[in-house]
Amino acid sequence: MQINFIRNSRINRLAAGVLLACCFFQLQAAAQSEPANERTKIGSPALIGFARGEMLRFTAFNPESTGERGGPIRMQMKLFDAQGTVIATSAEVMIPPGQFRFVDFNRDDLPITGDPDTGLLQVRTQPLWGVRAGVRVAVTTSLEVSNHTTGGSFKFFLIVEALP
Repeated sequence: MQINFIRNSRINRLAAGVLLACCFFQLQAAAQSEPANERTKIGSPALIGFARGEMLRFTAFNPESTGERGGPIRMQMKLFDAQGTVIATSAEVMIPPGQFRFVDFNRDDLPITGDPDTGLLQVRTQPLWGVRAGVRVAVTTSLEVSNHTTGGSFKFFLIVEALP
């Protein structure tokens, strides 16, 4: 039995060339990470019930720091059903110092039917905060539930978050 060394050396050179080409033209890949010296903190949850035609608005205010130079904070809100499954997630919002931002959830847009008789849906809200390490911030937040079609049935909850 005779081995064809010429063919094997061609295959070896071709494989080495492909390997080198992959090393030179490799695309950069990186995991999405938090900015330097920033961390994510889970905020205070709230239990809310809202019916068809109602809207939940979560508002947060980033106060200007008096002692240290404050910076923007990131906010994102998640809604969970009674079993602890995430049913909605808001977009991530940046809140500059001295300003406020809000996120809205319409009851009719959520993928759960709620109570068969009334359509009332019980949810747990969970804010996620992206804050700079070392800077203490007291973020004032509010949860509002209102009927966006009639303007009635207004409920308001106020929470102060101490971050980090």
